[in-house]
Amino acid sequence: MDNRLDQALVRTILEHASDYPWRMQGIGLLALRLDDRREHRLHVWDPDGCIGDPPVHDHPYDFTSAVVVGALTNTRYVEDPSGVEYCRQRYAPDDESTRRTDSVRLVGTSTTLGPGARYHQLAGELHDSRQTPGTVTVIRCEWRDRAELTVCQRPGTPWVSGRSQAATPDEIRRTTAAALALFDAPLARVV
Repeated sequence: MDNRLDQALVRTILEHASDYPWRMQGIGLLALRLDDRREHRLHVWDPDGCIGDPPVHDHPYDFTSAVVVGALTNTRYVEDPSGVEYCRQRYAPDDESTRRTDSVRLVGTSTTLGPGARYHQLAGELHDSRQTPGTVTVIRCEWRDRAELTVCQRPGTPWVSGRSQAATPDEIRRTTAAALALFDAPLARVV
């Protein structure tokens, strides 16, 4: 889709955000499913709502993400003996409470993306992302049958569940207000 059309549709949703069933995750992510098949989602990012640093993680799906407004830095990680040490936790997608833990050394490569940019991530690729407050992305998920998911955090960092919960009216208001402010910023008009 054309970024201007994406922006118009997303802005309309955000202007009426209280009409939708938003979900919040502890990584500072306000999310809205856009279809019943869980294939398309709207993400509004609130990095101040992240508990600690964003975890390095993989997904149960491949995805393509398009930045509608704002900016994010996506960092992909690979194992490297000279890398930074992380505590790696592996678990079944339906059971976060039973985790296997070891350590791993990772090296990351970062890419910064602005309005109109897209990137593709495979389910098993480790990554983290850091966003400007209010950044909005639309993702398309291709679900994979994965027996195990991975989260890597710096040693001593507390576990943050990847599970979402119903967003509160205050979380919806605060996070979507930051996004709507970006629509009026000069950089938002990139086509």
